[in-house]
Amino acid sequence: MASILKQVFSNRNVVAISSTNMLYNVFNGLWNLWWTLYLTEVLNTPIMIVGLLATIQNTSRILFQLPGGIIADRIGRKKVIVYGTSLRIIAPIFLFTARSWQWVIPGIVLNAVASLYTPAFNAIIAESLPQERRGTAFGAYRMMTSIPQIFMPVVSGYYLEIMGISKGVRVGLMMFTGAAAIAVIVRYIFLEETLDLKEGAVQDAGDVVNNDEEGVLAAFRRQPRTIYAMLVASMIGGFASRMTWSFLTIYAHNVIGLTTTQYGMLQSIATGLSVPLYLISGMIADRFGRVPCILLARSLGPFDSLSLLLFKDFNQLVGAYSIIGIAGGLGGGRIRGGGFMGGPAWQALIADIVPSKDRGKVMGLMGTINGIVGIPASAIGGYLYEGNPNFLLAFGAGLEAVAIPIILFFIKEPRRTVLVEPNGQPTR
Repeated sequence: MASILKQVFSNRNVVAISSTNMLYNVFNGLWNLWWTLYLTEVLNTPIMIVGLLATIQNTSRILFQLPGGIIADRIGRKKVIVYGTSLRIIAPIFLFTARSWQWVIPGIVLNAVASLYTPAFNAIIAESLPQERRGTAFGAYRMMTSIPQIFMPVVSGYYLEIMGISKGVRVGLMMFTGAAAIAVIVRYIFLEETLDLKEGAVQDAGDVVNNDEEGVLAAFRRQPRTIYAMLVASMIGGFASRMTWSFLTIYAHNVIGLTTTQYGMLQSIATGLSVPLYLISGMIADRFGRVPCILLARSLGPFDSLSLLLFKDFNQLVGAYSIIGIAGGLGGGRIRGGGFMGGPAWQALIADIVPSKDRGKVMGLMGTINGIVGIPASAIGGYLYEGNPNFLLAFGAGLEAVAIPIILFFIKEPRRTVLVEPNGQPTR
């Protein structure tokens, strides 16, 4: 375990990305979990409008996923990451100054524009990790960068009880702005480009004849069928999670009656149990395959919503979230609010299948299609929540479960070369 941590974090890119990500997670944790409560209780936003705002954010985000992937394969990963991170400095300022839900929209859109660096971000991590132990390396990276998520939910929940939701969220937004500024500087100075730009230029010129849209579609069409199955599974799971995610905090606070400290503690319990197991999940993914880990993690998706629906006692919820945390850690992590486009085993499988020259475009296209399909999800969730909050959680859980058989029967792993040590034993 120590050797893989040393191997992963001896890479300059991984250190720069992971350190700034951890900084993000600390200060993002001060406000993001409680944003929907801030909208409803401070800005007096109707539930339907909360869903509409989430829809605007998702719609804006998809416009930049595909261009971000194309740009990442054309000009390199580093530039796109630095430019995108720079926008994270400005967006929270709009959210901070907004005094009605209408004035939140510019900040939401600008924050969505910053997502153009997501394909480049995923690609540079995959290309900086050791290929022969990619699952374990992803797990080590995810474990280290998720450490702030263990304590920030309960810390921020207690912090909001003391300061109040209004002041607490606004202070958190300004502190997040400072963290984003530091991240831009660190990433500009320390990131090293992983894409061979000469090779990328030849590929673009030969394949697309200066037509990026044709190049993206051609790059996706030449991928194996497993990528198509992954896309379908992520579309279904992404739609379901977006439909319920914006309303879980509101449900826990207003329907169950949990305090911000109690709900934050549940999140900390689940994450605290998951994070130490991420590295183990990566080792399992390298030894036994990516699909078992993906299947285990995604099987938990429905239970995340069902736990709040089935259990109203805090002690019962502690037990439920403990199970979610342990199984989620072994499966590679709980992925909430953004579909399936994450998790060590998931990202490792994409990196195993898609060649580097196509990786940014394919990840960008998958993110774009996921976003397009998920456009109405939050608005539908708001409508269902207003009608019957319990039905929303039950329907979302059932829909998310539909993706499980797709993963089980249609996602296949490529044949991997077994490396042999001098003593004749396989390395994985």
